[in-house]
Amino acid sequence: MTRRPSACHYGRHPLIALVLILLACVLLPTSGQTAGMSKEYQTGYYAYQAGDYRRAQSFWKLAAEEDDPYAQYALGLMYFRGDLGKPEYALAAERFIQAANANHGGATYYLGLLHFNGYGLSYDHFRATKYFKRALEIDPHNGNAAYMIGVQYFHGRGVRQNFVEAAHYFEIAANENMHAGQFMYGALLERGWGVKQNYADAYYWLRRSARGTITFPTGAGEEEPLDPHAAIAALEPRLRPEEIARVDKRLAAESLL
Repeated sequence: MTRRPSACHYGRHPLIALVLILLACVLLPTSGQTAGMSKEYQTGYYAYQAGDYRRAQSFWKLAAEEDDPYAQYALGLMYFRGDLGKPEYALAAERFIQAANANHGGATYYLGLLHFNGYGLSYDHFRATKYFKRALEIDPHNGNAAYMIGVQYFHGRGVRQNFVEAAHYFEIAANENMHAGQFMYGALLERGWGVKQNYADAYYWLRRSARGTITFPTGAGEEEPLDPHAAIAALEPRLRPEEIARVDKRLAAESLL
């Protein structure tokens, strides 16, 4: 299948820095959110926060045996991150599967990541995309899942390449304030790939993406850095002064300028 050039043509220098991992939407619950959870889960949570991972594991195992999806997910994250020494992806997959069977969105998302990378489960982009979509259905605010689905459609991995669908999911990620999603949605708007070309809207989203550090979900496989400042500088000459002023006003109204 013939594919269009990368939307990330801004900044052709090799990617030197390690990609930062964005896990904000799938981290463990906060202390306030644990109130309605089992005593074993809460004890494990506070042990984890104190850095006592073995004690956390012990209590979460007890809760997991009682089919507590929060504890199953927490154990999966612990094994995935290697908190006990090194990553144990097969054990992580086992716990994520248990929690996903209880409709846990974070666990479902991580099953997608495991299939995406071939960690602990088969390397399978079709299944990865299916899990990303399911995770987004469970939690419509999971910007990482939306971004990963957009990436799959953009590259044609696990799904037929479709820029309309890519733009749709990048827009969802963008609205969740995920800067990589904002950049990609802006880039598609600027080119008119999968969405009607609109320089002013592209400029708005690229400006939004420049408001923070662009990070990617685990194993997103990005080969080139995303440089919103270069993209903005390249786009500005194609905008009328009044269009730039309207974007400035829009950002100011959103307290983003």
